Amino acid sequence: MPGSSFLQPDEWPFSRIAGFDVLNARPVGGGLSNRCWQLVLQSSSSSDVQAVWRPVSPASQAFGVNRHHEYQLLSAIQSCPFAPNPIAQTPAGILVEWIEGNVCTHSPSPAVLMALQTRIHRLPLPGWRLAVRQRAEQYLAAISPADKGEELASVCAHFFSHIPQSGFPDTCCHHDLGFYNLIQRPGGELAVIDWEYAAAGDPMLDLALTVQANHLDVVTAAQHYCRYQGGDPDLVSQAVQQWLPWCDFLAMLWYYAGANLWQDDTYRIEAKALLAKLIAA
Repeated sequence: MPGSSFLQPDEWPFSRIAGFDVLNARPVGGGLSNRCWQLVLQSSSSSDVQAVWRPVSPASQAFGVNRHHEYQLLSAIQSCPFAPNPIAQTPAGILVEWIEGNVCTHSPSPAVLMALQTRIHRLPLPGWRLAVRQRAEQYLAAISPADKGEELASVCAHFFSHIPQSGFPDTCCHHDLGFYNLIQRPGGELAVIDWEYAAAGDPMLDLALTVQANHLDVVTAAQHYCRYQGGDPDLVSQAVQQWLPWCDFLAMLWYYAGANLWQDDTYRIEAKALLAKLIAA
């Protein structure tokens, strides 16, 4: 990353963080719940450290992000070659490794993506679990009262009474394995970033979220997934299909919450389109 892309020191929100002096800083564009910073840090015991600052913020809290859990998970999988290493943790946020490379602009092949998905599902099981109703209610609480009309209430009531039970045992799940969270390293290997939603959970929900985010064909994804993980592709396809409407439901609530948190109608437009899709289904 060229040095000219970094901000001037008087534009940094901090000059020292987690015991490191900040040498360079720039905001990282990306997701709603991130608002992270790429940093170059000076360490007394090593050369300059390239890191990402992932803060605790009203936005991260509204979206159910627990930085302590994120740091715990990255620490537990530190030997994993495709995840960033943790660097430091403070009450205000966490520092993790900056991974050199390019953010993917499109999904890799279904075979490559499903191989990566199964590697994540084989990681140690976190001690916390994503409960979809609880997460949906958390998003709902962050939505503006002006957006909480009868149609939204009706859709929420339907989904809260129709939560899929796939019967698959819990695995470690990333819950946001979109191409936008993949970095292609200079050597060509893929790395996965943004582990903030990772938790134990239903692997079929995780797979459905991956299918949705990357616009994959369900049957093709299921076939590749089972090639690496084992299982019946038909059962996997059925389980993923059951979760896909919930993926749209969670995304709708997420966009409505984002519209309120940042007062940005572009998120509201996305939310309304998903609401119309769910009503028509």
